[in-house]
Amino acid sequence: MIGKQLPIRLRTALAGALTAAVAFSAGAWWLRHEVYTSTMDDDLNRARANLNIIEQRYQRGADSAPALFRSSDTWVIVDSAGRFVTGNPDLPLDTVTGKARSGSTQFAGYTFRVVSSGFRGRGLSDGRPSGPTEDLTLYVLVSPQDAEEAVATVDQVLFLGLPAAALLVALIVWTTTSRALRPVEDIQQRLRTITSRDLSVRVPVPPHRDEIARLAVTTNDTLDRLEQAAEQQRRFTADASHELRTPMAALRADLEVALHYPDHTNWPDVVRATLSDAERLEQLTEDLLLLADLDHRTPPTAHAVDLGALARKAAAQARRHAPASVRIDCPASENATVRGDARQLERLLRNLLDNAVRHAHSRAQVTVRAHGASALLEVRDDGPGIPAEHREKIFERFSRLDVSRNRSSGGTGLGLAIAREIAHNHNGTLTHRSAPSTTGAHFVAELPLAPDTPNPGRPAEGA
Repeated sequence: MIGKQLPIRLRTALAGALTAAVAFSAGAWWLRHEVYTSTMDDDLNRARANLNIIEQRYQRGADSAPALFRSSDTWVIVDSAGRFVTGNPDLPLDTVTGKARSGSTQFAGYTFRVVSSGFRGRGLSDGRPSGPTEDLTLYVLVSPQDAEEAVATVDQVLFLGLPAAALLVALIVWTTTSRALRPVEDIQQRLRTITSRDLSVRVPVPPHRDEIARLAVTTNDTLDRLEQAAEQQRRFTADASHELRTPMAALRADLEVALHYPDHTNWPDVVRATLSDAERLEQLTEDLLLLADLDHRTPPTAHAVDLGALARKAAAQARRHAPASVRIDCPASENATVRGDARQLERLLRNLLDNAVRHAHSRAQVTVRAHGASALLEVRDDGPGIPAEHREKIFERFSRLDVSRNRSSGGTGLGLAIAREIAHNHNGTLTHRSAPSTTGAHFVAELPLAPDTPNPGRPAEGA
């Protein structure tokens, strides 16, 4: 719990120091062991090298005791019965000979390494050779004093070096982490200045293309989207207020005029006009609520929807309200099944057909066909078409391009925007396509087919 409250740089420095301390301690133990072993090996090798010299001098009758070894070394020669022959008479022979096989023995509070050599020679009497030749054993006991002194020197260095090395690592980690986190602090300070009223501020991007730079770029991209969303929301709110104000003002004006001149008012006409304005307000309110729901990207209810049957139904409804001069055709595939919300998809079809009927000269057509893993829903009309420079603008909310697309025609400027949002909400797209040899508008909605949809059959003419 305490670690979570510490700053990142402090936690990192402590972790680095702890890791360095463990690593350096392991290295120090290994170095100490190697120094001790190496020094002991040197003493043992030196002792083994002198075994032959002692043996040769003994056999020649020379006095080898004073000159061969330093005062810290001890040696003794015993006969086959373990009796003292020559060497250091103070050594306990039973201890030396009993521990010779194990390679070490205790003497005078020290642990000695035993180096032994067997040879044949004559026993001594008062330091001189005498008697027959017999089996003798030479024991050299090598003291660990040199090795312990070498290790003590290493320990003094390590005693001061280990804490200093750990502290140095902690300082380096602290400095490096502080430099690495400095851009994060700059980003944090810049983010504090961003408010809902001003989303134009962006965080600084470090020059180095590392993880923090990618974080800054991602943050700026997110701020771009938030600014666009906020601007779209402000524009949408202003447009919605304007659209709602117009029919309400007209409704109020009609009612006020009727009340001021009740004797000269045709009340049935007033009621019909009032109902018309109320219907427009109701339609606009429904469109706004639907857009608000689509903006939240609420997942549609996942049901299998036959687009062919839905298209024929929408075409039949459109025929009842279309002018007599406009013909509506609907050749549709029987096997174009998608998963989604049937009501939303029906609304998409109705909006596209309403737009086509409103601008068609004599004919509108809706077709549904399967294309690979997608279902293509196409709505065409033979009207004046849409200029190339406006083919994306028509999908903006409250967008009206010309006189034919004004409020008097009954449109709110939300139909195509709602249709595209529904397509996007079903993981699809809605675009305007046109060919140079054709006239009129051509809208194509592409939606993913349901996984269990069979291969499309032959198109069937709708009634």
